[in-house]
Amino acid sequence: MTLHLLPTQTEPRELVRHPEKLVRLAAVARAMLDEVRATPCDAEGCERFRRIYERTLSELGGLLSPDLQTELVYLTVTFETPSPTPSELRIAQAELVGWLEGLLNGIAASAIEERLLAGDTIAGRGEIDSRPMSGQYL
Repeated sequence: MTLHLLPTQTEPRELVRHPEKLVRLAAVARAMLDEVRATPCDAEGCERFRRIYERTLSELGGLLSPDLQTELVYLTVTFETPSPTPSELRIAQAELVGWLEGLLNGIAASAIEERLLAGDTIAGRGEIDSRPMSGQYL
C-alpha cells in the first residue's frame, strides 16, 4: 500500500510507503521509550536498546520519501559509544517518538484534507459527509 498526499504542487507525491508498517514502527518506538524510562539499564541493556533504535531508524528510512529521510537523518542521534547512557537513550527515543507522532498526525490531517477537497458531500447539498471514511485507517 502506498499513501499519496496532496502537497502544494498539482501532482500528489509519495511520502510514505507502507503506512501500516510506519504505524507499527511508531508503536515499537513508543514502547521502547516507555521501557527505557521505566527500567534501570545496565551496559548490556543500553547496548541492546541502541541496536533496536538503529534498526528502527533503518526500517523507517526504507519507508520514507527522500525529503522525510533527510529530515529523519537530521533529527537522529549517532551514539559515540556502543553502550549509551540511559539518559542518552531516553532523549534519542523521545525525539524519534515525537517526530513519528508528528508525521502520523500530519498524514491524518492530509488524509482528511484530501477527503474534503475530493468533495465528499451529502447528496450534493454541499454538506460535509460525517460518516466514517472507508478503507484502511492509520
